[in-house]
Amino acid sequence: MKQYYAFVLCFCCLMLQAQRAATPRWVENARKAIFTIETFDNNGRSRTGNGFFIQNTGEAVSDYTLFNGAVQAVVTDADGRQMQVNSIIGADDTYDVIYFKVTVPRNVPFLAVAKEMPAANTEVYLLSAKETMQTGAVEEISMMKDTYEYFKVNIPSTSLQISLPLLNANGEVFALTQADASGKNKTYGVSISYIQQLHFTSLDIFSKAYTSIGIRSGWSDKENDAQLALLYYGLQQDAPTYLETLNDFIKTFPNLADGYLSRASHYVRFRGVLAESQEDQRRLLDLAMSDLNYSLKCNPKEDEGLYNQAKLIYDVLLDDSTVQSNDWNIHVATEKLQRAIAINDMPYYRQLEGDIAFFQGDFEKAFNTYMAVNQTSFASPLTFFLAAKTREMLPDANPNELMALMDSAVVRSMSVPSEASAYLQESIDLKIQLGQFAAAIKDYDQLYRVLVGNVSDAFYYYREQAKFRLGDLEGALNDIETAIALDKQNALYYAEEASIYLRMQDPVKAQVSVEKALALEADFAASHRLLGLCLLRQGKKSDACTAFQKAKELGDPIVDKLIEENCQ
Repeated sequence: MKQYYAFVLCFCCLMLQAQRAATPRWVENARKAIFTIETFDNNGRSRTGNGFFIQNTGEAVSDYTLFNGAVQAVVTDADGRQMQVNSIIGADDTYDVIYFKVTVPRNVPFLAVAKEMPAANTEVYLLSAKETMQTGAVEEISMMKDTYEYFKVNIPSTSLQISLPLLNANGEVFALTQADASGKNKTYGVSISYIQQLHFTSLDIFSKAYTSIGIRSGWSDKENDAQLALLYYGLQQDAPTYLETLNDFIKTFPNLADGYLSRASHYVRFRGVLAESQEDQRRLLDLAMSDLNYSLKCNPKEDEGLYNQAKLIYDVLLDDSTVQSNDWNIHVATEKLQRAIAINDMPYYRQLEGDIAFFQGDFEKAFNTYMAVNQTSFASPLTFFLAAKTREMLPDANPNELMALMDSAVVRSMSVPSEASAYLQESIDLKIQLGQFAAAIKDYDQLYRVLVGNVSDAFYYYREQAKFRLGDLEGALNDIETAIALDKQNALYYAEEASIYLRMQDPVKAQVSVEKALALEADFAASHRLLGLCLLRQGKKSDACTAFQKAKELGDPIVDKLIEENCQ
């Protein structure tokens, strides 16, 4: 019996030695690079999956599905330590892969990425954090986007084997495992090299692959892309979150002035959100000025740096009149701008000078400054528009001069339809105000062409008003009928139609229109007055006076004279 037990013990030792010999040395260290991820959406619902580090500074990979809809993600490594996912480096929802950065306290274990891809029939390894390592052979290699490999391996697939590493004999990772969509019970893997080349760029700002994830995307290594992304985050994030984004941007691009300028603006604009006490808010103003001054050191052109400082102070004061600081006031902005102009007299520096003069109520200086800019190549629709608006504020404003300036703004904006429509509307408002109805109607027609006929019922109503005042009753009637066709439930349009018919000396048709208005809005005082006029012109004086009295009861401000003249 003793011999039997000795034999069994010897056999077990031999088996254990054989198993250890079959297990590569790198396995235990490699396992430490694998982690679990828990992602959370806005409602606190969570998903759990796998991932692994591919760089010691926290860069990692996993499947996109796990992150879709997530606003937060937490990584738990092999030692039970939890770390936050900091940003998304790149993502591809088509191939279901994601590349992201984890905030790590120090260097972490990672899997080195294989420089060469395994060939068909090569033995490879599937490794998980806890389960026994599996081996198999590469059965098939296909190409993704003509450059990167997609692998099929003869290792049975399970739902627990998604987003795990496939490794070569040296322990280098070459692919991320994916779900078996074929039903062939095989393991599939996307080349790590493909995932590594995914990077968020300016072209991805509105891509669903990124907008579907509430975790901030990482910074592109191209400064222009990063700056554009920073602007985008400013529109999407709340004040505390955006401050974290700004801090990270500055950490990533410490020599880029835009980061300091943006953070300075953010400190001032959102000081009430970022700090509760007055003392802390004053501290934020100091931090803002510190950033503003440091931004000057990051700009190789002193005049441009001074201009940026002046413009930021002006923009902040324009939006927030509650700023009380010796550093943040219009006089500081003016002083910095004048220093910039003394170094390099640029037209857009002068435009800001005009803006500041307008802000201070010095309309004559603002007008003269804008007109000087209009004599340069920097002239734009905006500078002509601003010249028109400041000229309008001066006591000797000439209507023809105002319209000429506004027309110049319109002409220069025609290459951009959305911009042209805004200036045309401003031009129309000015011409209506000046009583230039024929000119306003021409602008309305031009606006119709710019918008390629995509106008609302309101457009026809307002153009009808101009035609009515000009005396073009047929044109006014056509426009109001079009407005009614687009919105049959607007009582005002029927009342306006009634006014046109009355002017055309057709009280019967006018009455039909005004009764439609009253059917929609029985307490419409002006409609009762119009009904009274329709009845009066048909010789129905008693009924007309009843209608006038109803208009008076409803508060019509101009019906008293009609009652006095016709109902005494």
